[in-house]
Parts: sequence; structure tokens; C-alpha cells
Amino acid sequence: MPKTLIYYHRAYRKITGSSKLFLIEFITVSLSLALLILFAYPIITYLMSFIAQIVLAHYYPSDTINILEKTFLLGDISFIDIDGTYPSALLSFTNFIISLCLVVFLPTVKKDKNIAIYLLFLAAINLVSALFFTISPYEFPYTASEFSEFYIKSEISMWLFIPFILGLAVLLLPAPFFSKLTLIFFTIIYSIVFGTLRYIIFLFIVSKFSVIYMALLFFAFGPLIDFIYIVGIYSFYSNRLAKTLKNNETVWKWSY
Repeated sequence: MPKTLIYYHRAYRKITGSSKLFLIEFITVSLSLALLILFAYPIITYLMSFIAQIVLAHYYPSDTINILEKTFLLGDISFIDIDGTYPSALLSFTNFIISLCLVVFLPTVKKDKNIAIYLLFLAAINLVSALFFTISPYEFPYTASEFSEFYIKSEISMWLFIPFILGLAVLLLPAPFFSKLTLIFFTIIYSIVFGTLRYIIFLFIVSKFSVIYMALLFFAFGPLIDFIYIVGIYSFYSNRLAKTLKNNETVWKWSY
């Protein structure tokens, strides 16, 4: 289908803007939000744990789900203390066989290679975990409570990371300052809400089903997924902004 309108190509052009203004905005926004998170995370983690306790109380006796506190960075974090379920020999061996078959079969898939590669990644993690529990199930060094604590710490690290990585990417764009600030703040709020929901699901799986899936949950659906939605939110914003500015030649200048 022929195009009726062809816009100027973006090659050899760059966005106009002041590097000094960007540096001031970046330091102000990133440090301010990071400090806000540092002072607020004790309350946030308590609310996460309290909500998780309420939801999980429908599936366990109330005295088996407790909220513990430990010192981390500048304050205390709250996390759920819950017992994990160790896999039986049959479950471990079944997971090992299924994962091994997937590791062998998935590289031969011709269509939808991107999906096959991700499934291969999941199968490889589960294969190692299943092999460990098949050989020495009672030497697993982590409990469900330690997994819960580590998850909360990784979430705090991600919240502190978001203002800096998104500030570096978004504040350079030729858009109103308030809209860029709103995007960064929205991403942090989304991370907290999504992290709480994922926290509940993770705890339910390792306690109700088995701790054999602990590594799979963290490495495949933990920080990796966080980077995916951060990139997704940024891509959506920058795409909308590009469509808005595609006819505006004043925000571009030739790089030579």
C-alpha cells in the first residue's frame, strides 16, 4: 500500500535540550524519589505482608502465618513467615523427567522460537532444581521464610532502581516535566501493587505445592519480569510521545 505522506527520517538528527537542565532534573527527581522510598519502605512492606497474611489466611490456620521484622538499610522490613512444603521423591523425579524432555525437545522447535527459548529457560531452571531435590532433598539451604525475606529485599532494591533508570531514560525526552515525573511515580506504584500480588502467589506456591519451584519463581518471574514491565511502560510512553512530535521539527536538529 503506497504512503500518502512520508515524514523526515530520524537518522542524523538528535533531540534538542539542555544537558545542564537534564542533570538538575535527574538528580532532583531520582534522589527525591529514592529518599522517599527509603523512608517509606517499612510501611510499604508491612502493608504488603499484612495484605498477604489476610489473603493466605483463607487457606491456612491463622497461627501458621506470621509477620516478622528484620533490619534492612535504614529501617525494618516486614515479611511473611510461613512453612514451605518439601517435594516427595515422586514429584522431584517427575519434574526432572518433564524438564529434561522439554530441554531436549524445545531447541528443535521451528516456529515461535522466542516462546520456545523462554520455555527452554524455564525448563532448564526447573531441571536443576528437580535434580537437586532428587539427589539430596533435605540439604536445600533455603526455607520459605528466607525466600519471603529475600523477595521483599529484592523488591525494595527494584523500587530504588526505578527512579534512576527511568529518570535517565525519560527526562531526556522532549515532554512536559510533570508528565515524565508522573510516569516514573506511576511505575513505582505499579511495581508495588504488582509486587504484592506476585508475593502472595509465590508464597502460596512454595507453601501449598512445593519449594522445588522456588528457583523457578524467582529467576523466571522475579526481577526479570520487573525489567519487562519497566521497558514496556517506557516504550508505551515514548511511542505515544513520538507520534505526538512526529510533525514538530523544532524538537529535532541535525547532528552534523
